[in-house]
Amino acid sequence: MAADFSARDQTLGYLYQSRYALYLLLKGNEDQEIILEGLDDVVFEDQGNPQELLQLKHHSKASSLTDSSPELWKTIRVWSEHVTNGTLNPLLTSLTLITTAVASEYSIAAKLRPDENRDDSSALEELISIAQNSGNISLKIAFNTFLNLENDQRKNLVRSICILDHSTNIQDTTDLIKDIIKVSVAREHRDGLYERLEGWWFGKVVSHLRSDAPEPITGFEVIDRIRSIAEQFLPNALPIDYLEAKPEIIDPTTDSRLFVRQLKMIAVQNPRIEKAIIDYYRAFEQRSRWVREDLLIGDELEKYENKLVDEWERFKLAITDDYSDKELPEPELRRIGIDIYNWMEQTADYKIRQNVTEPYVMRGSYHILADNNLPRVWWHPKFIERLTQLLWRSSQQNAKTLE
Repeated sequence: MAADFSARDQTLGYLYQSRYALYLLLKGNEDQEIILEGLDDVVFEDQGNPQELLQLKHHSKASSLTDSSPELWKTIRVWSEHVTNGTLNPLLTSLTLITTAVASEYSIAAKLRPDENRDDSSALEELISIAQNSGNISLKIAFNTFLNLENDQRKNLVRSICILDHSTNIQDTTDLIKDIIKVSVAREHRDGLYERLEGWWFGKVVSHLRSDAPEPITGFEVIDRIRSIAEQFLPNALPIDYLEAKPEIIDPTTDSRLFVRQLKMIAVQNPRIEKAIIDYYRAFEQRSRWVREDLLIGDELEKYENKLVDEWERFKLAITDDYSDKELPEPELRRIGIDIYNWMEQTADYKIRQNVTEPYVMRGSYHILADNNLPRVWWHPKFIERLTQLLWRSSQQNAKTLE
């Protein structure tokens, strides 16, 4: 059975609309305002008044835009209905069809391109002729909606239409956006900037579309976001990408990782352990992404971890110095462990770079260090001693089993 690509093409169409809208905002003025899926796919507004309506059509393979193409006539139907309903005045609003399909040289679409060969009158005559004489039943409503307009309405509508055929596809639109933002960061960081910008943009679009009364998205917002992301690629900073990320499973009761077992050993309650699990996850993912994108310099991460270990050790020694030669009861050992852990979670503030201020980076890094096979940091004063004893007993049992 042949694969059904209809859902894929529809999804690509929505992504194309969103990505192309970002491109249009970037190449225009900062004070531009757009609404998505309002009167049209994309609407440029000025103080709430529509200035330009855009229909965007994406094709996964080479396509032609003929005089009887459904995408042409369905677009004309939408605009004609707006004129009929009084929601659109074509004298005040421009109408643009952006499509990856290609129009032949003498087609209606070619006559409505914004070039020196544009011919509104001829295009209008041919549109009326097709609407009156075509036997295409599936487009009958579109034909009638257009024909039901008054003569001046049809004339003004066609004058307002601009067709941009053979437009860039969804992938090439990415390249156009990258070309615009390239001045914002060093060459090696352009892909990172683009990925983070588009991630924010798609989130913005989803929130926009979910709103019952969406506020326009402005060029100012996009430019401000680009500047904010670009600042994270400066020498004293690093991108923060996992501020709201959480692992799929957060369950201290079943989590057997060493850093979780350490917290249980000093009687940290489950709500705080859940926070620790989240910090571990965010720091692990963040550090991994920094490494993948080659954003760290040399052994920067190793030096950072060494600094964390050194600062932890200094504080631990200050806390335990008075008890080094004493055998303390378990409640007292746990209290010391809690004091050390509270220092890490609430007081310590050691940054991998000066402007990397998000706490999960340090907290999660401490949990990563506490999760090593042989932990480099620990909270309970006797943890390593007991872990060593446990490992020794385990090795002895394994040896007996082999005998």
